Amino acid sequence: MRKKKFLKIRTSVVFGALIIASSGCATTINLAAPTTLVQPAVTTLPTGTTAELFGQMKSTLSELSHAITNEDKPRAKTTLATVLNIWGALQPQIVADGGETVDQTVEDMQRIIDLASSSVLRTRPADADKALRFLDLVIQSQH
Repeated sequence: MRKKKFLKIRTSVVFGALIIASSGCATTINLAAPTTLVQPAVTTLPTGTTAELFGQMKSTLSELSHAITNEDKPRAKTTLATVLNIWGALQPQIVADGGETVDQTVEDMQRIIDLASSSVLRTRPADADKALRFLDLVIQSQH
C-alpha cells in the first residue's frame, strides 16, 4: 500500500516536472522587429496601357527576385512598393476592359501580388520567381 502511494507521488512529480520543462520552451517574440513592408512613396500611379503596365510589372518582378537573392532587403522593399504601385494602376484598367474573365484575372493578379509580398516578408526568392512565372501566364491569357 505504501509503495503504491510512493509511486503516485513519484508519478505526479515527474508529470509536473515535464509540464514545467515543456512550458520553458516558449517562443520569444521580438516586439522591436519590423512587421510592415515599405509603403509606396509615390503619390501618383504609373501610367500606360494595360499591355505597358503588364510589361512594367514583369520587369519589376524580375528585379524583385534578384534583390531577394542578393539579400538586398532595402532594394527588395522598394521594388515591392513599385509592384504595388503598378498593381494600383493596372487593376482598374483590367476591370474597365471588362470581358468574361475579368474576375478571374483580378484574382490571379492578386495571387501574384501576394506571392511578391511574401517573397519580401519571408525572404523567399522562389515566391518572386513563381509570381513572375504566373504573371507570364496571365499576360498570355490576355491575348
